[in-house]
Amino acid sequence: MKYDELELMELFLSESESLTDDIGDGNLMYKINKADFCLTIFIRTYEQQISVFLTFKEKDIFYVDLNNITQLKKEDMYLKILKEEKEVAKICFGSILSVSVEC
Repeated sequence: MKYDELELMELFLSESESLTDDIGDGNLMYKINKADFCLTIFIRTYEQQISVFLTFKEKDIFYVDLNNITQLKKEDMYLKILKEEKEVAKICFGSILSVSVEC
């Protein structure tokens, strides 16, 4: 899976955290809070899997697992999630966090 760590840091306003305490194994978490929303993504690089969680006031409002992901790409205030060259999901980092998924 291709992605630029600096682009993810720009969007999430923080560095990644390891899911396993081994930063080299490719299992990472990014998290951002805006207003009462919290967006968390788990990246499992070698499994090519992304999990996206969105909560509002600490209550789950959205969750999706995406498989066979080949690239994460920043465009302006969006993080595009691609399977091959096809966009399968997009996360907006505007004044309100939002997630859209293609069926």
